[in-house]
Amino acid sequence: MKDFIKKEKFNPKIVGFFINHNYNIRRLLYDSLKKNAPILSGKILDFGCGSKPYEHLFVNATEYIGIDYEIEGRTENLDKIDFFYDGKHIPFEDNTFDSILCTEVLEHVFNIDELLSEFHRVLKPNGKAIITTPFMWEEHEMPHDFARYTSVAVIFLYEKHNFLIKTQFKTGNTIHVIFQFCLNYFKNVFPKNKIVRQILLLPFIFIFNFLGLFFGFILPRDQTSFFNNVVIVEKKINKY
Repeated sequence: MKDFIKKEKFNPKIVGFFINHNYNIRRLLYDSLKKNAPILSGKILDFGCGSKPYEHLFVNATEYIGIDYEIEGRTENLDKIDFFYDGKHIPFEDNTFDSILCTEVLEHVFNIDELLSEFHRVLKPNGKAIITTPFMWEEHEMPHDFARYTSVAVIFLYEKHNFLIKTQFKTGNTIHVIFQFCLNYFKNVFPKNKIVRQILLLPFIFIFNFLGLFFGFILPRDQTSFFNNVVIVEKKINKY
């Protein structure tokens, strides 16, 4: 049951449509990672790995290493974390990894320039990374939620740290966001008890998931509001 819930949380399908209040954002993110997973190969670093929900997508990996923050009092997902990040240095030598995966992490990093420098350091020349960041999303994992980045901002940051932008796209659109935030509203005003809240949410989950999918499909597409930036970058070779 635990594995089933985890799967429906990060890769929601038919059941997730009825029970997962993050169905649309999770579905679109998962689909984008699945589509681009073959780009990453060799020794892969999953930075901010959590429970490693996307590991199975990276079939070209020869080694898959997860690293995450060491937060006082944290008890969940510890069995999946191979190494801990101290907030300053990734504990590996220069040019260690062929690829990096980083999903929904950079909004939790206050010293983003230092972290991107570390990504560049541990990635091999011409190594690739898939980095996703939320744009339209509520505050979460407080008090460790610090930023939102526009599509222009992420490109500026990665190029600033000597990465070449290979691909950049957005997940979701304005209609998806509108109905997702309607659902978020009810989630946030309902009782904090998880069981009670989930029971009360069930009809709203179905209604707003359906409306988001339906109107997001039939209405003209607008992505000035969207869920996620997905960027594929490559480490440039320094030429002197």
